[in-house]
Amino acid sequence: MMPRLAAAFRLVEAQVTSGQVRFVSLAVGRREGPVWSAAYGPDGPLTQDRRFLVASITKPVTATAVLQLVEDGRIVLTAPLRDYLPEFQPLPPEAGMPGADAITTWHILTHTSGLTDAGQEFLEARRPTPSVLFDRVCTQRLAFAPGTQYQYASDSFYLLAEIVRRVGGLDYVDHLRERIFDPLRMSATTLDPAQPGPAPLPLGGYFDRYGALLDEATRYFVSLAMPGGGLWSTADDLVRFGRAMLQGGSLDGDRILGRPFVELMTREHTTDVFETGTPPRRPHYGLGWTLPGRADGSPADRSAFGHAGATGTALIVDPRWDLVVVYLRNEWDGGSVAADEAIQAVYGALD
Repeated sequence: MMPRLAAAFRLVEAQVTSGQVRFVSLAVGRREGPVWSAAYGPDGPLTQDRRFLVASITKPVTATAVLQLVEDGRIVLTAPLRDYLPEFQPLPPEAGMPGADAITTWHILTHTSGLTDAGQEFLEARRPTPSVLFDRVCTQRLAFAPGTQYQYASDSFYLLAEIVRRVGGLDYVDHLRERIFDPLRMSATTLDPAQPGPAPLPLGGYFDRYGALLDEATRYFVSLAMPGGGLWSTADDLVRFGRAMLQGGSLDGDRILGRPFVELMTREHTTDVFETGTPPRRPHYGLGWTLPGRADGSPADRSAFGHAGATGTALIVDPRWDLVVVYLRNEWDGGSVAADEAIQAVYGALD
């Protein structure tokens, strides 16, 4: 594998030298350990770890925190969300249709709740705090009856973070650290990139519009502490998370989740719904995980699970091929082409 894998890393380095991407990190792991990792920037290989905004790769991490409480018997996925958050009272799509009482934690994790994200105009005009976004999710009008359609949403993960806090007894951030990051030795992973550890890389893409105000815009984004998209991490840390999932919830003797609940998270839960919009599309989603091997054009096996992020990031865990691939960028709305190229090249190195 190793000689052919070198070609994947040359491809990633060429993405930077050609100007396709600005900063990139690629890491590959298998059950027995990490295989290879490297990062590149405009001046060549990066000689020290840097934190990337992993964006929606945050979702499977938050989902793991929720499933830990399910495993503990503290949360029932099919119980009404209001059992845990009495203030959750979104309006039904239309009078007489199901509303808050019909929504469960399962609906949030599968993006079938009918809840939607705040628009960019709302964010820029009001610069809301996390509590404002939480209140909005609790009181908005649903876009459709729960369980009837799929519409990807990030703001609804604030609900999950609050459930983790109330039910688990630890603040959401403390829960992640004590029950996921510390056991897996993911020391660089955080919602606050100013914490001790690798320095964060500057954001690009959409954030380029802020120019001299980039630092201020980044600080505001960080202040949102988004449980659906706010984690900063390194490729090596995420390989450790992926390897734990690959091994049924344990790594190096430390267990973060039992195999039955890893399998519950990573089976398809959206077989009976289509994504909103046209043309209709099957979402192929688990509980906080996408299922890339069930979509067209991916070399991943049908057993594979993972997630992508708006900064051009991707995580793939493939049990069939004993493989974890992490690809990180820091460019908002950077698209998936560069990540897809690298992931395909990694699969091309397999025997």
